[in-house]
Amino acid sequence: MTTSNQASSAAELKRVLDTIERLRIQRQQNPGKTASQIQNKKRFTQQELNDEACGTYKNLLTGRSRRLPDRKTLMDIANYLDCTGEERNDLLLSAGYVPIPLPLSGRQLDRVLDQARSMLHQLPYPGMIVTDVLDIVGFNEAFCNLFGLTDFYFASNPPNMIDLHFNEDMPIRAASSFDEKSQARWESHGIVGIQAFKSHHPALFVDPKYARFHRMMEKYPELHEFWNREAWTVEQDLTTAKHFLARQPCSAERKPIRYNQLHLAVTYQAYPRIEFFVPADESARQVFAAWGCATDCSFKSWRYV
Repeated sequence: MTTSNQASSAAELKRVLDTIERLRIQRQQNPGKTASQIQNKKRFTQQELNDEACGTYKNLLTGRSRRLPDRKTLMDIANYLDCTGEERNDLLLSAGYVPIPLPLSGRQLDRVLDQARSMLHQLPYPGMIVTDVLDIVGFNEAFCNLFGLTDFYFASNPPNMIDLHFNEDMPIRAASSFDEKSQARWESHGIVGIQAFKSHHPALFVDPKYARFHRMMEKYPELHEFWNREAWTVEQDLTTAKHFLARQPCSAERKPIRYNQLHLAVTYQAYPRIEFFVPADESARQVFAAWGCATDCSFKSWRYV
């Protein structure tokens, strides 16, 4: 390696370490207040970072190692530091790595949501449009019919998928956990959802945009209960039917059905996307048909990104 290349590599490594240290000191001086309530408290020391995320970190700081951390190691460091999306990209760019696409916003998001609404309008199944923070920003009539929802539930703030699952004042929770088997499936689906949300949003306790989620954590004790519970894989959750007590038009009587929840990508990004529901047994096919929905789904779901 030439002298100029050595100097360039040394400058790049210094830039990376400076970025890491800036973020580490910020976390140490202002740790997330909510995080300590449900996960182990981090001290954000150099030694702890070395032990938890990058086994050569102390050597890098002292000059005993000059090897630039690879992309995966930088992501492990970012996870340890609870970095926001912007901070993760700052860290990646400091090392010359390609940044992660950030969630859509502004006019770009509006255009994609318009596209999603058009797709949802043509979908022959109950469905809803969901953002990256699980806010429900669109739904079709079949969705409200199947799950017994009315405009009352959508009157104030846009509901969130967490609300749909955990809120005892909404009909979905009781109708999804009516016996021992359905209760177990309701719990497993909730746990998978929480673990997936944690994985997609590592900055939950440092980014102000998650204030609403913190309020939901106070409202729904199951979020604490399920936080560190082991879950199925997302694929297992997608392929294992859920239970629901559904009613048919012009009838107050409810019958148990089984359905699968799938999702449809709108763009190359994971969100926003369409969550939709297909029947998984004969009883469900009868209910879907009564509400004017398709009764067969001949394609497999797209996998979570």
